[in-house]
Amino acid sequence: MSEKNSIETLIVRYLKQEIDEHELRILDAWLEESPENKSYFFQLKNVSDEAIYLSFTPESVGEESWQKMKKRMFPEKTEIILSKKQFFKNDLFFSYFKYSAIILLTLSIGWGISEFRYHSQNLSSNTKEVVYNEISVQKGGRANTLMLSDGSKVVLNAATKFWYPANFATDTRTVYLEGEAYFEVTKDVKRPFIVKVKRQDITVLGTTFNVEAYKDFPFSVVTLLSGSVALKAFDDKGKVISHMLLRPNQKAFFDNYSGSLSVENVNAALVTSWVRGEFKFKDAPLIAIITHLEHYYNVRIHLDDQRLGCIKYTGTFSLDQNIEEVLKIIDYEKAFIFKKIGKDIYISRN
Repeated sequence: MSEKNSIETLIVRYLKQEIDEHELRILDAWLEESPENKSYFFQLKNVSDEAIYLSFTPESVGEESWQKMKKRMFPEKTEIILSKKQFFKNDLFFSYFKYSAIILLTLSIGWGISEFRYHSQNLSSNTKEVVYNEISVQKGGRANTLMLSDGSKVVLNAATKFWYPANFATDTRTVYLEGEAYFEVTKDVKRPFIVKVKRQDITVLGTTFNVEAYKDFPFSVVTLLSGSVALKAFDDKGKVISHMLLRPNQKAFFDNYSGSLSVENVNAALVTSWVRGEFKFKDAPLIAIITHLEHYYNVRIHLDDQRLGCIKYTGTFSLDQNIEEVLKIIDYEKAFIFKKIGKDIYISRN
């Protein structure tokens, strides 16, 4: 089997949700080799997206798109003639459910524990109703990588929800985030990329950055690795109350209560260590470390004395380590007593 046919087999398995972790890594590496590979991949994926979003029936696939897809999938088998009816009957891309018009399709590359579902909702009062994909990475899950239709790459952290359209609009690329995500945005000067979080818009062109905006956090954090980011904050009524432009290795804090924006210089690579399967922190208060551990390990951590939360730590852990190991390493001075009951962990002074 030629390399091209092997890659096409992986793409088919990817679209059918049958691909395994090893194959995902091969496909991801192939996508990163060249812009041509990404273009080829998204030509196939967009045809699949068309079939889903125009309608949930075989007849919804236009003849031009159908012929294009058939030639892509069977480049050396021109003698094989398949009708659309036969193709869908053989279930190369889709499965029918007895009473349902909903098709679940895994559109991410990664290995986290996720839920995938399609739904329609009016996410902006300024736009018509748009069908968005929603991906949820549960607490205790691990980094999940997603390739968007414009070639941009998004890595979702634990306890995160992300909404995005199958194909972006002609004038802008808008997504919605609740949780934490790392972005590598493909540059498109005609279509700015906008990440909408609670009371804030993050606008970029071609940029690498990290956004932390959990709904239970009193603040959101944007960290820029490369490029530039324009931040705009709103009050409860949608009025702009502050804005700023970030430079690389800067972190912006937005207070969800006061509406204030502040910025500081940081080591951006430290902030995005979770993308590489690590948890790194420097002079971080215990309460901030605990909040991340709760998301990573799906536990609830309770401090017997709230003053313990102000103690600062520096360290690096692998997310493959269990929570007990991490807590023992943090407590290298043996100053704490840990008690675990189910998903609850109680920390008190020794």
